[in-house]
Amino acid sequence: MIARASLVVGSVVLLAVLIQVTFLTRLGVPGATPDLVVVVVVALGLAMGSVVGGVAGLAAAVALGLATPVPGLMGVQALVYVVIGFAAGRLVDPRDRSIWVIMGITGVSTAAAVLAVAGLSAVLGSERIMWDAVPALTLSSALYGVLLAPLVVPAVGALSRGLVSEQAA
Repeated sequence: MIARASLVVGSVVLLAVLIQVTFLTRLGVPGATPDLVVVVVVALGLAMGSVVGGVAGLAAAVALGLATPVPGLMGVQALVYVVIGFAAGRLVDPRDRSIWVIMGITGVSTAAAVLAVAGLSAVLGSERIMWDAVPALTLSSALYGVLLAPLVVPAVGALSRGLVSEQAA
């Protein structure tokens, strides 16, 4: 049962990383690249709980780091994604998960990812942060997160409900 859940989480995260790296980065949309990986981490946290959300955040950050190696500090993105996945599963009441709440949580999470990575990188001494671009990247990332949420979160939720019903049987 746990192995099947791990396989589903790993597959969803890997698929999100592949789509983001191969397709979304090449779209040429204004502002930030749509962050499908954060949306999937939030969706997994909402669907399967805070621990799975945190583990999915760590797995997503490691996979993204391996797929797109960037010079700089290692682990900042992993820390941010773990916190986002854990918080999505812990802070949102399961009875109050309307599409508007899900879109809001996803938009805030994608914006928080941009701000937190920039802020932590700056605190840890990175000089690669272009602070004049951060507000536009934060807003565009939030917008793309809100637009992706109605497509991704229900699909991940349906996948996890199928997994949970198999575990219950």
